[in-house]
Amino acid sequence: MFEEIKLIALQPTGIVPFDWEGTPKLLYKDLIATYGASLAGRSSLQDDMVWHLVPSDDLTRFRRYALDALMKAKVYLLDHLAANYADTLHDTLQERAVGTGTQAMSYLGDIRFPAKVTWVEFDCRALGIARFERRAPSTLHDDGPRGSGLHGFLIDNRQEDHLRITMFARPEGARVMDPMSFMRLNRTASGQLDYEDVKFEFNQSMIDFRVRTGDSEQKLEARRTIHLINTGSELFIPCALFAMLVSPDLGGIIPSESETFTPKEAKTARKFGKSWILGAQKSHLTIRIGPQAVAHMQERLARQAFERLSQEERNGPVRHWVTEHERHYRSGKVVLIKGHHRGHPPDPGLPTRVMGPRPEAIDFSGRANPPSGSD
Repeated sequence: MFEEIKLIALQPTGIVPFDWEGTPKLLYKDLIATYGASLAGRSSLQDDMVWHLVPSDDLTRFRRYALDALMKAKVYLLDHLAANYADTLHDTLQERAVGTGTQAMSYLGDIRFPAKVTWVEFDCRALGIARFERRAPSTLHDDGPRGSGLHGFLIDNRQEDHLRITMFARPEGARVMDPMSFMRLNRTASGQLDYEDVKFEFNQSMIDFRVRTGDSEQKLEARRTIHLINTGSELFIPCALFAMLVSPDLGGIIPSESETFTPKEAKTARKFGKSWILGAQKSHLTIRIGPQAVAHMQERLARQAFERLSQEERNGPVRHWVTEHERHYRSGKVVLIKGHHRGHPPDPGLPTRVMGPRPEAIDFSGRANPPSGSD
C-alpha cells in the first residue's frame, strides 16, 4: 500500500510551471480544483492523497478556510522577470538591513494591500536560476540553482490584530500542495505590522502525512525548516509588489489582466456542478517588468561587476607609470629602477561610471535619491 502511495507521489504530472508562449499553469487554479473536490466528496486517492490518508477535523477546517479565502482573493501572477526584479530589491534592502540590525521588510513601511485577501504566485524554479546567475547573497555557497515548481502566498488581511500568511509550494512533478506551516504577523497597538513579532504554527495534517509516507524524523525536520525559511524570505516578493502597485509609476512593473478559467473550463464546471470553480475569481493580473525596471537590473549588474573587480586583489593595480627611482636594501645595496609601466590594462568593457540608483538610494517610486553632495 505504502509503495503504491510513494509511486503516486513521485509520478510526473507533466506540469509546466509557466509556458511563456502560452497559458501559465496556475497553482491557484489547482488548489481551488483540489480543495473544492475534496470538500464536496468528489476526489480520489490519486488526486488528493493528503485528504484520503490523513483525514481530520483540522484538515477539513483549514481547507474550508483556504478555499473560501482563495475564491475571494485578488490574484497576481508574477512572470519570471518580475519575480527576479522584486527579489533584487530584497537583496538591496537586505544588505542595508544587515548593517542596521533591522528587518529588510521594515523598509517597505506601512504596506497598503490591494484587497482584504490576495494571492501572489511565481515560478520558484525560474527564480532560483536567476538568483544563482546573479550571485545573490543566498546562493554564495551553492554549487547550482535551488528551487522547484511553483510558490504561492495567500495573504489574509481581514483581521485587525494580525496578518495571516500561508505559503503553498508544489515542486515540479508533485501532486501534494498543502502547506507545512502557517504564519501569523501581528500588529502593534497603532495597527502597523510588527516584523519582530512573527508566529508560526505547523500543519499537523502534513506532518502526519509525511510520516505515513515514510519520511524520517531528520527529513521531516528538514521539510519544516525549509518551509519556514522560504516563507519568511520570499514574503518580501508579494510585499514589494504591493508597494510598487501604489507608487506613482508602478515601480517599473506592468500589470495586465488575464482570464483565469477558460470558457471551456467554465462550461465543464457548470456541466458537472463544480460551484467552487464558478465562484472563483474570473481573472487575474499578470505582472511583467517595463523598461525602467530592466534598466535598473542592468545597472545593478554592471555596478556589481565593477565592485567585484575592484575588490579582487589578485588582479593587481590598473596599469600605470612608475617613475625612475632608487631601491635601498638593508644590506646597504642601492639599485636604480628605471621608469616602467606596472599593473594590467583596464578592461575596455568596464564602465567608468554607472548611471542610475545606488543600492542605498532605491525606493519603490522608481526614482533614485542621490547621495548628498552629488551633482
